[in-house]
Amino acid sequence: MKLLPSLVIPLTVAIVCSALPAFPGAEGFGAEAIGAREGGEVYIVTDLNDSGEGSFRDAVSQSNRIVVFAVGGVINIDSRIVIKDHVYIAGQTAPGQGITVYGNGTLELTTALLVTFVIAWARVATLANGENMMFDHVSVSWGRVETFSINGDVSNITISDSMIAQGLDTHSCGGLMQSTGGVSIFRSLYIDNKTRNPKVSAVSDFIGIHVYNWGSGGGYIAGDSDGPSSANIMNNIFISGPDTSAHPCE
Repeated sequence: MKLLPSLVIPLTVAIVCSALPAFPGAEGFGAEAIGAREGGEVYIVTDLNDSGEGSFRDAVSQSNRIVVFAVGGVINIDSRIVIKDHVYIAGQTAPGQGITVYGNGTLELTTALLVTFVIAWARVATLANGENMMFDHVSVSWGRVETFSINGDVSNITISDSMIAQGLDTHSCGGLMQSTGGVSIFRSLYIDNKTRNPKVSAVSDFIGIHVYNWGSGGGYIAGDSDGPSSANIMNNIFISGPDTSAHPCE
């Protein structure tokens, strides 16, 4: 056997390490939310009950879970659901018309969440004292105080391709976005909220948003009650409706 001399060519390879996005195309302050993809267990929601094994409430009661759905439909809740940290709620896995959380309760959110393709018709969705979260293709409606609020020691949040709509009763508000860190809202719809579509402070992106039929309290509101705002506000559309009686921006 004839042996040929080997040829060794030294190569210099530059490796650039960066965090993976929550999903391809994720952007904004919350784009690097990891959910439970680093070693989380898969929990399958198998029924539409308010509680018990196989329920959505049970699924989000523990950290480090990837929540998928074997059922679609409406989950009627009677009390607050606290979603633990490092959870990925994959609403797009629900069959049929998807998954809706409805009822006389609230959704309280914590840290390192990834929530996609979920509809919430509840009293309110509240996020306080958390970081690194992504909400994509989420619809939140019928809040009695604020419909979707982000307050307190909160940073690195993105809401994208979502709807925040139809705040109820005498406090019909889209929500407060008053955080200590960055909040990005992209390509979303605020509709039929009297005011606070949203009301923001701190650092935020408000880009590609449609606001329709705000009432007497104004559409987009910044600063005042909770300090100054530094915001990127671009390519938004404000469309007055039958309830509109105020300037869109305050």
